[in-house]
Amino acid sequence: MGEFLVLVGGFTAFISVIAFLIGIGRLIFISDDKKVSLKIILYSVIAFIIGFGTCAANFSLGGMH
Repeated sequence: MGEFLVLVGGFTAFISVIAFLIGIGRLIFISDDKKVSLKIILYSVIAFIIGFGTCAANFSLGGMH
């Protein structure tokens, strides 16, 4: 179960980085609605913290079991 949570956490962190870049690009290049862009950036940062925390908490180097 731990390996599955590492995979899901890593995937969530990766997707949140992509969403962050989309939010930044939307904020810089599409300036008609900045509120939506800021929400995308905020939610992606929150998702990255959750995903990275899940991945780090369940990651194991395979040493002690």
